Amino acid sequence: MNKHNAGWIFATIALGVCLIVSIVLGLNGYFFSVAFSNQKTDLVVGEGVVLGIKENQAQVVSFTFDGNFLPGEAIPQVVQICASNANKDVVLRVRGQIFGIEESLDFVVSEEFEERDGFYYSKNILNSGGKVAFCSHLVVPEDAKFVCGEKYVLTIVVEALDSDLDWQNIWKIAE
Repeated sequence: MNKHNAGWIFATIALGVCLIVSIVLGLNGYFFSVAFSNQKTDLVVGEGVVLGIKENQAQVVSFTFDGNFLPGEAIPQVVQICASNANKDVVLRVRGQIFGIEESLDFVVSEEFEERDGFYYSKNILNSGGKVAFCSHLVVPEDAKFVCGEKYVLTIVVEALDSDLDWQNIWKIAE
């Protein structure tokens, strides 16, 4: 090996290392995406849950949802929101979504919530340490196209803002 060829050898080795690293990262990304899209959660739709929230934060809970439910079927699902961790009174908004698809579920919400622009907003301020029921049932829409035997992930996101803040402008609520 002479000095003249050292640059080419170094460049070839460097490009080979870059190729190997990119292949490894690409395969890891592929396997991660496949595993993530087929994920299951510890909670199954039908099990009640209590979400502890704190002011100016969001809390998420995910359920495994089975595609075997019939369109129009009401599924018992109790979700309660507890402000035991909050230091201040809060205003809530909630949104539910099925991960990775355009389908959604309807919620049978308590009288404490109303639906606007895809979110469910609390009608009243939740006092620090207080608890409120969000929903009692999920309803599969009549036009739903869930695949029988498939598992889906239903995610419910609860956002809580300090009631002293201008939460209507923060969330851009149109009255």
